[in-house]
Parts: sequence; structure tokens; C-alpha cells
Amino acid sequence: MRGHGGPAAAWCRTERKFYYVRVFLALEIMLLIFLGIFYFSCGEALYVRQSDGNVDEFYATNDAGELAEGMSVEQIYASRMDIIDAVGVMASNYGRPLTSSLKIRCEDAADGRLIAEQSFDAGTLGINQYVYLDMNGAEWQRGSRVKIICTSSGTPGNAPTVLYSVEHKLESEEEAENAQLFIGGRASEGTLCIAVRGRDYVWTGPNYWKLALLAAGMLAAVYCAEAARAKKGRQTVLFGAAHVLHKYGFLIRQLVQRDFKVRYKRSVLGVFWSFLNPLLMTAVQYVVFSQLFQSDIDNYPVYLLSGLVVFNFFNEGVGQALGSIVGNAQLITKVYIPKYIYPAARVLSSGINLAMSLIPLVIAALVTGEQVTRAYFMMPYILLCVMIFTAGLGMILAAAMAFFRDVQFLWGIASMIWMYLTPLFYPVSIVPEEFRLAVMNNPMYLFVSAVRVIVLEGTAPRPAAFCQCTLIALAMLGAGCFVFKKTQDQFVFYI
Repeated sequence: MRGHGGPAAAWCRTERKFYYVRVFLALEIMLLIFLGIFYFSCGEALYVRQSDGNVDEFYATNDAGELAEGMSVEQIYASRMDIIDAVGVMASNYGRPLTSSLKIRCEDAADGRLIAEQSFDAGTLGINQYVYLDMNGAEWQRGSRVKIICTSSGTPGNAPTVLYSVEHKLESEEEAENAQLFIGGRASEGTLCIAVRGRDYVWTGPNYWKLALLAAGMLAAVYCAEAARAKKGRQTVLFGAAHVLHKYGFLIRQLVQRDFKVRYKRSVLGVFWSFLNPLLMTAVQYVVFSQLFQSDIDNYPVYLLSGLVVFNFFNEGVGQALGSIVGNAQLITKVYIPKYIYPAARVLSSGINLAMSLIPLVIAALVTGEQVTRAYFMMPYILLCVMIFTAGLGMILAAAMAFFRDVQFLWGIASMIWMYLTPLFYPVSIVPEEFRLAVMNNPMYLFVSAVRVIVLEGTAPRPAAFCQCTLIALAMLGAGCFVFKKTQDQFVFYI
């Protein structure tokens, strides 16, 4: 027996070893493919990003008077960006036809070094409108002071003016201390109405492939730990999930198809509701809220639709998942199937609706002038994070629903509150300062914001946003699995 068993056992060990190697190589190749797609979709955004130190346009309260020859207005402020692309100044022609031009000059406040200057013809000036000086991507050291000088060669009655505000203050304390306004050479209270646009360097670009190697190494370490546990006969997340997918893959597909078909059973329009529902909801909310928020949000219809598509999936997926255990009571009490398959299948069936809802979103974006860029390649990853987050929360509520039927009613109230706490139809800027941090850390706001960056800005979200979405999704899934596993043996006594 030993003579026959020895070679067979050795062959099995060899086969198992090759199996672990093949799985490891497959995982590493998938990771590298993902990192390559990520690098391609982000492009230049991995190296430079729109600066957080940008100064937005703001309203004026006063004008500096005519910029007749010999008159000047100067604003000094501390820049908070690495590259300055443009500087805008609010100017006015008093509503009269002028012949004299406006000259804007930017220089280093420390040594007077010229950065850029430009003259704006009188015909380009309007009433209280911003004109922009192209800075040609001037590199700048953060914290260094910039001087903006506005002059004109016009005569009294034929010269433009620039405007300032005594109410607006630059955002940071450092800027407020260093900001100085001079009108006709005299220091004045207030801030010149300026707008500054620029970019910041991002450390992830130059170090991207180092980070990719680090990620591959971490995956290798996790895989080796999982493989070691599997060889000892212990339960593992990776190989356990692979076993379930292999053994119950057909059942999962049947459950997903059943849930999707039942949803539209005896419906005249059928699956067309997946397209129509987000459009109708967007139309209703657009009519209600457009007059309040449209002026503050660029491309408000797509802004609204992108938020609704993501949140509607989340709301529907959790709502479907929480009733999955109670709704499949007959199967659970008669046939052994890993119980977490039921909420997972419900979320996957809602994911089909999500995929179909993206079609009207992309069409709306194209119709309103947005472009489909390579950043769209990262849209599936963000939506996958949303699905994982939804599945985790759905498992928690499904477990709770098995013991307390009131959960379904409480979720209806909670989801409505969650919707209003997520900036779907209003800008986050209107949220009071003391509540803004809480709203911006709302998980659904992070997911919605990432999708909006892709659709409305045509760029990939920042690497930090991807990390946040990933960690939040995995944390919720981990919490869901923990709660579900601890309670699943008690389901049969309550359902």
C-alpha cells in the first residue's frame, strides 16, 4: 500500500502546489492589469491636479474708481498652489463705450520679478465682469506672495475701473494676514475681486510604479498567508469565496435572473423602466430644485442625474437585500445553501438595473456637451465599491430583519434621511460650516462625488478618493460578514 500510495500522494501535493502557483499568478496579473488601466485612465491627473488653493470668483461691494493715467490698484496675496494658470480681475466699463484698455500685471511681491502681463481692449470689458490674465503655467512656490497690478492709460471719463469687496476675505489665515489692497498707493480695507486658477503637483505620479510594486508585494503576502491557512485545513476568505463561486455559481445566476424577472413581471414597459425611472425622477427633481441650485452648479441636469443613479441603486439594493432571508424562508429551512448568497444575489440583480441606468446618464452627459474621456474606464471600479458597500449594509439589515420585522419600516425612514444628507440635488457649499465635514464624510457622498468627477470634469478622481471608496466598501463588507456569520445559525428559529 505504501508503494502505491507514496507516488500518488506526491503527485497530489505537486498538483496542489501548481494550483496555488496558478491562482497566485492569475491574481498578480489581474492586479497589474487593473493598475495599468488605472494609470491610463488617470493620465496627467496623477502628476498635477486642480489646486485646492484656487480662489473662486466673488461679488463686489465697492469700485476703486476710474483707472485714469497715473492711478493703480494693487492686490497682494499669498499663493497656495504650485502652478498658476490664470488670474482674473473683476472690471467694469460703467456701461459706457470706452476706448482705453485695462492692463493687468502680475509680479513676485518679493523682488518685483515679472510673471505675466496683458492688456485688455475696451471692447472686451463689460459691466462687473471678470477678465483673465493667462499666466502660461507659471511655476510658483507655495506661500510666496503675488502682486496683481491694475492700470490704464485712459483719461477721466474714458477709463475702466476694477472692483473690490469689503466683505469677502481670503480663505486661509495666512492669506488674510498677507493680503493687502492698495488703491492709488494707499492701503485700503477689503480685497480686490480676483479669481486665481492653478494646479498642484501630485506625488503619486512620479512614484506610481513603486506603489504598484508595493501593492503586488502586499497581495503576495496576503495570498501566502491564505494559502498557508488553506493547507492546514482552516477556513480562508479567498479560497472559501472561490469554492462557493465554483460550487454555487449556477444557483447564484438563477437567483439573480429570478429576482430581475420578478421585478418586471406583468409590466407593460418591462426592463425599459430601468432607463425611464432615473430620467423621470431627475425630471421631477429638476423642476422642483433647478430654480434654487442651478445657478450655483454647472450642468445641473447631469449633476442631479449622476447622484440619483448611484443613490437609487444603493437604496434599492439595500431594500432588496434586507428582505432576502425572510423572503427565501422555504429554501433556507429545506436546502443547505450558504445564506449570504441570498442578499448578495439581490444586490447583483439591482446591479443590472444600475448598469442599465448608466446609459441615460452617458446620453445626458453627451447631449449637454460633456465628453466621454478615458477616465470612464474607472467608473466600473467606483460602482463596484458601491455594490460592495451596499452588500455589506444589506447583510447587516437582512440579519436584523430575520429577528425584527420592523427593520423594513425603519430603513424606509433612514434611507430618506440619508438621501437628504447626501448632496444629490444641492451643492455641498450651502451646508453650514459646522455640518459640512460630516456631510463630506458621508460614504454615499464620496461615491457620488467620484462619479461626478468622472462625468462632469472628465478626469479620474484623486488617488485618495479611490482609497477612501475602497476602504469604506471593504469595512462595510467586513462588518456585514461578521454580523451575518454570528447570527445566521439562529435564522431558522425566527423566519
